[in-house]
Amino acid sequence: MPSDTAGARLRATVALPLAVFFAVTVEMAPAGALTHIAGSLNTDIGSAAAGSSLYALSTAILALPLSGLALRFDPRKATVLVGAIFTVLGLATAAAPDLPSYLFLRALNGVAHGAFFPLVLALAAAAASQNTGKAVARVLLGNGFALAAGVPVSEALATLNWRIPIAVAAAGVFFSILFAPRPVPSELEGNNDEAHTPARGVYGLAAVFALALAGHFSWYTFLAPAAAADTVPAPLALASYGAAVIIATVFSGTIAGWHRLRRATFVVAAEAINLAAAAFIPGPATTITASVLAGTCFGLLPTLVQTEMLERAASHRPLASGAAVVAFNTGIATGAAAGATTTGLSIHAPALLGAVLLLLAAAGFHAVHSPGGKRRGSRSVVGAKPEPVTITVPRTDRPRV
Repeated sequence: MPSDTAGARLRATVALPLAVFFAVTVEMAPAGALTHIAGSLNTDIGSAAAGSSLYALSTAILALPLSGLALRFDPRKATVLVGAIFTVLGLATAAAPDLPSYLFLRALNGVAHGAFFPLVLALAAAAASQNTGKAVARVLLGNGFALAAGVPVSEALATLNWRIPIAVAAAGVFFSILFAPRPVPSELEGNNDEAHTPARGVYGLAAVFALALAGHFSWYTFLAPAAAADTVPAPLALASYGAAVIIATVFSGTIAGWHRLRRATFVVAAEAINLAAAAFIPGPATTITASVLAGTCFGLLPTLVQTEMLERAASHRPLASGAAVVAFNTGIATGAAAGATTTGLSIHAPALLGAVLLLLAAAGFHAVHSPGGKRRGSRSVVGAKPEPVTITVPRTDRPRV
């Protein structure tokens, strides 16, 4: 029946963003429940926080090799299987009786996250019949809502019992991923030469992406204390930032169809100017403005860059997604650490450091930009080479680039 088909299409559309929403909630929920976790496991807050560090470390180290392994399997089946493993480990973590088992299970859950997130992004691209950018933006919207809504709700539930939000979100991953869409056959299927061609510039692009994220998070990590120093309530600054991220992510797919790296260069340069202004002209108005503009830039950049990586990767989409996950975790960790080294100078010094790193990233995006990107209105085929504008070359006779 048509209504059944429409319902199935709707479930497939929301399945991946919803799965990401629950997965990121599992990742971030303990951050707001450290006091409760420490009390329940008879330990201190620092030891309880080690669970989040182990989770992130496992994800960063193993995302790329696990993504390479995933190339051997059907993307939907692999995503559902890894989602099920993620759920089991999340439920086991929620039932951990003591600190050693909690830390061990959090580390394993991070391993599953390192495999799951790249698979979800790769499946979203493979299932997109025309617009990879919108598919990626839709998935990343789940990440934004997890930070804006999932984490605060988890903090509220943790006051009852810290195990509840982790268990509920872990179960949500599995029930969401059961409705994951199936990949659409690609023009590159059966092309053995393309299937074994290394991804063009994906790893260099991931390195520049990590640099941009380091610049962003060197500022964002210290947004709350910087806002307080400027007499701005930290919740207001964080809420302004979060709202801007979500709104920008919603619209990011519409600008990710063409000239992605040119747009990424502009976005990163704009954020650099924004953070420099926040560092040199501190004050309530500047803080709120910086929060909104930086949130907007952060909502746009991941969709632009990760869509470009997926387009370049051809049949290596899981590897491109894995490289993006590594870039995210590396950028967050190095940005926070780099920003911390400057707080002794001023609470606004991390913003200036972030501006410098972002300017370097803008130069990097400009350097890796290749002309001939997808034009408005043309179909987005993952991994396809740019076609000549005035000369039509049959596919079988196309010269190798």
